[in-house]
Amino acid sequence: MNQIVISALPFQEFSCVLGGQNCVIRLRQIAEYLYCDLAVDGVQIFAGRRCCIGTDINCYPTPLFSGRLFFIDTLGKSDPQYQELNSRWLLVYEEAENAVAPTAN
Repeated sequence: MNQIVISALPFQEFSCVLGGQNCVIRLRQIAEYLYCDLAVDGVQIFAGRRCCIGTDINCYPTPLFSGRLFFIDTLGKSDPQYQELNSRWLLVYEEAENAVAPTAN
């Protein structure tokens, strides 16, 4: 797993390389929820996905993006808020070969 360094801002857009993929990630806080957009090599993979703790933001697998992108709450199980991004809430990328399939409760 690799932590992606982000800022505690209500809107941000940045480029990064995840598993050899050229990605552009956009995060934005709207009311009480944080949303994420992802593009890889100029192709939009998803837009407006709500960020929930421990849940793969890319909930619909696609051959255009490999791996998992998700948030971890270091102090509990609350969904992320921009004020504590990169301190309490960490954005994490896990490569496909290391990804663990979600289990049913």
